[in-house]
Amino acid sequence: MKRSKQVAVAGMFAALQIVLMFLGSVMWVMCYAAPMFCGLIMIILKESVGVKYCLTAYAVCSIIGILFLPDKECVLTYIFFFGYYTIIRDKFDKLPKLWSVFLKFLLFNLSIGVSQALLVFVFGIPFDNDFGKWSIPLFALSFNLVFVFYEKLFPRLLFIYEKKYKSRVDRLLR
Repeated sequence: MKRSKQVAVAGMFAALQIVLMFLGSVMWVMCYAAPMFCGLIMIILKESVGVKYCLTAYAVCSIIGILFLPDKECVLTYIFFFGYYTIIRDKFDKLPKLWSVFLKFLLFNLSIGVSQALLVFVFGIPFDNDFGKWSIPLFALSFNLVFVFYEKLFPRLLFIYEKKYKSRVDRLLR
């Protein structure tokens, strides 16, 4: 595939991710789902044009998102975890199973913790609600459960993409 076509495809996928994160910014329900969908979109981009253009799309989406999107929580969740996780996930899978799972959860919890700390201390977004002192542990527990489902969904979507859609996408991109 020509370099110009790879750049164009990466740009289109970056634009799609920005649109999804904008929806996550304006619809509260999509605040955490939009970065996850963007991460899953990166599967197609990584398989189609490679890691180099995938990283470029991640950088572009991160910069545009932090500058122009109204909900910084959605954007920071993308920047600190879901945007690059698709790119580096296969490195974890090469490790022994126990280490792989441990390091994935460690990275996830550190990334989400840093993004939430930035939201509270830099952007001044309060992290309190009706649950009081239990809000942070409940948030962490629920988001870890969501990550478990994301991890279960990821290889299945990759398999479906490779078996059903990869040949079609490759044909379109020739």
